[in-house]
Amino acid sequence: MPRLSPSEDVADRKLVQGLNEGDEAALATLYDEYGERLYDYALSMTGDEKTAAGIVHDTFIDACRRAPRMRDHLHLSSWLYGAARRRCIRRGRPRHLYWDRDAEFSDAPFLECADAADTSGWPPSAELHGLLRTALAALDPVDQEAVLLAFRHDLRPARLGAALGMSGRRAAVRVRRGGAEMEAALAAEVARAVRACAASEAPAAVPGEPAEEGRPAAVAVLAARPPAPIPDEPDADDAPEEAGPPVRRGPLSAGLWQTLHRRGAAAEEAADPSADEHAADCPDCRARRRVRAAPLLRRAPAPVLPAALRHRVMHTATDPELAGYRADIAARGGALTPEGLPSQPDVPSPFTRRWLFTGGGMVGALVAAVVAALAMGPGIGGGTLSWPPFHNQPSIKHEGGHDGKGKDHGDHRGGPPGSSGAPSGTPGGTSGAPLQPQTDEKSPSPPATSAPPAPSPSGPKPPARPGVLVVNPGTVEMYGTKTAQVSLSARNGPVTWTAMTSNGELVLSQMQGGVARGGTASVTVTLRTAIIGLPGQGTLTFTDSEGAVHRVTVKWGASLL
Repeated sequence: MPRLSPSEDVADRKLVQGLNEGDEAALATLYDEYGERLYDYALSMTGDEKTAAGIVHDTFIDACRRAPRMRDHLHLSSWLYGAARRRCIRRGRPRHLYWDRDAEFSDAPFLECADAADTSGWPPSAELHGLLRTALAALDPVDQEAVLLAFRHDLRPARLGAALGMSGRRAAVRVRRGGAEMEAALAAEVARAVRACAASEAPAAVPGEPAEEGRPAAVAVLAARPPAPIPDEPDADDAPEEAGPPVRRGPLSAGLWQTLHRRGAAAEEAADPSADEHAADCPDCRARRRVRAAPLLRRAPAPVLPAALRHRVMHTATDPELAGYRADIAARGGALTPEGLPSQPDVPSPFTRRWLFTGGGMVGALVAAVVAALAMGPGIGGGTLSWPPFHNQPSIKHEGGHDGKGKDHGDHRGGPPGSSGAPSGTPGGTSGAPLQPQTDEKSPSPPATSAPPAPSPSGPKPPARPGVLVVNPGTVEMYGTKTAQVSLSARNGPVTWTAMTSNGELVLSQMQGGVARGGTASVTVTLRTAIIGLPGQGTLTFTDSEGAVHRVTVKWGASLL
């Protein structure tokens, strides 16, 4: 089986430069350097040899055209893995990584740059396949892919993050968490296998005879043992052999706490005295306990690269008649990030994340403002805001007038300030002349709208008695609108009136006027708001010529624009 060597930074720069210049030798060198590892990754992700070969072919053709666009040429491996990953993910993410179950595990790691730990005395390949599947089954599909690229393909956090479309720090956290979960699952599986092996070799108990005192049941031992505390850091004995020097970590996440707790539980199970005594004398159990997750993943069976794939890649990349085919392959590769790396379908672009963050902040601020306005309720002064309408028309409560019998007799709009109300019918006819207010002078003038008194031989007729002002409604609610109508009518005689508002948000179409006997007038109330208005309440005060005061309560809600 061919072994792969790590590419040097200078070699990557030269390869990118050769691809940019259209050098066929650079493409051949690039294929020889990365062909087998890309095929191994694509086959692990897809599980189909033909599909994996097609992904490798399209990745190299795409790299000839677009790989030189990346900013940092040291990320050549990240570009290739990212392009292959995008094509794998578009075909559907697998739940489990694929390996040939009939192939044998190797004594050497997949890459020569990986640490060659001692694997002598490991169990046979058939059992190693089961241990590897159990260790990877404890991880999510995304974490399985992260540990595959980190442990088997030796991508460091910075290059791994560039290939996965995330930061190097997040990639390192994901690899550390995935490695810990793999070790915990592998330790639990080994402990279970050791207990099963010990139970299969234990002599059958004779009925009526007490069990040996030196071999208590495993269940009783586990039940009597108190729960192990969660450590702050993984134990050095439980860490993988290739973990390297210890790294100081910050606060652990909830997932890592659970992983460490499972490792502690697995260590407790492994500390079963009966199982330990059996493992000391059983060579198979000793071999199982030597297996570690990271070396196991590095020594998984490597597929054989198809011999015809190299010729296919070189022919497609160099044949002038296939220029349109090469352009189509590059177009199917998707867009590139601002750094020139292939964008991943499961990772939003930086522009999308920026717009989501900005839009989320604006929506959150607007919701907070509306909630605060509604929580403060009516009566808060000053502000103005209008939300989408709660009602299409102003809601008017038809309450009785202040004389207890107020009724609308029409819907005639009044004129400008200082003029009389709308024309109203009178017993003697109609008149548009303004009504003169009643005064305390000795010789008051009769109303202009009343008919001239007929001459009487008995003497002059006394002046007409002033009427009663009736205001309807008593309460006006403006939700979703900024205008409303207030009706004024006169009973038992003509009246004159004046009006005023309690605050500056309410504006009246008329501030004074007069109403003939039996007539009506309409006053428009307008709510003046700015961009944002808060809910509030105000009062309209109408005063007639006799000094009687009539008040109308006006309520409005929050508004926007």
